[in-house]
Amino acid sequence: MVSISSRYFHNRFDLLLDRIPILGKILTFTFGAFENLILETFRYIDTKLNINAFEVANRYILKNRWGGKVIPLNLNFETETRFLPSQEVLALLCRSKVTGVSTCYCRDTQRKHSSAPNCNHPINTCIHIGFGKSLREIPYKSENLVKVTKSEVRHLLEECDQRGLVHQIIFFPNPSFYYVVCNCCPCCCVVMNKFLKNGSPQMIKSDFIAETNLEMCSDCGICSNWCYFGARMYNNRSLTLKSENCFGCGICISKCPENAISLKSKSL
Repeated sequence: MVSISSRYFHNRFDLLLDRIPILGKILTFTFGAFENLILETFRYIDTKLNINAFEVANRYILKNRWGGKVIPLNLNFETETRFLPSQEVLALLCRSKVTGVSTCYCRDTQRKHSSAPNCNHPINTCIHIGFGKSLREIPYKSENLVKVTKSEVRHLLEECDQRGLVHQIIFFPNPSFYYVVCNCCPCCCVVMNKFLKNGSPQMIKSDFIAETNLEMCSDCGICSNWCYFGARMYNNRSLTLKSENCFGCGICISKCPENAISLKSKSL
């Protein structure tokens, strides 16, 4: 009975957000403004009490309402591919009010509390969306937020794509409302790292899937080195594809020397 009532509540809540979008925007703004403080609180509890606060909060508080959805970059699409503005990160940002770029909480925190960084990826990679005209309206984030042009955003995304970082929109209170675009590495990202370790449901697949032209594929295995989700496994000089694991991030496409991989819409 409890699970039925809970599911009923969540369904009704999502219907309310559909009917009154401003409510979702207010919740998104509020959560996004205090996200760093919330994550830092989880980290503090983990450190002091040895409790997986992130997992507890997801199970009993957030209930999958906070997380990230993978969004590919247009560089990884074939020219004739059609997509909605919400399905590709540059198209999405062109229709959003970008307020600035700030430090990545995950990479910054890892380096502050470790003797050596997990990776050499840049820190200023989080693109913030729609928080108003004044950067000072964003508590706890404004000191690190820098205004950028759309061309600078494009350059940042292309650099992150070449580095193999996965583009995600971070959402709250459901995937229809997002407040930041992150460029994530599996070694530092809170959402991505938790998913890869224990299947945390905070990470949602994109609307696309990577397909491979086996006639063009040379079985070099390079793409498997860039697939974080286990969709491409290379053993005994042979590539094994597991399409059910693909998140459609598109990172493998630019790494393929034979141009044998392309993104296809799941709806086709």
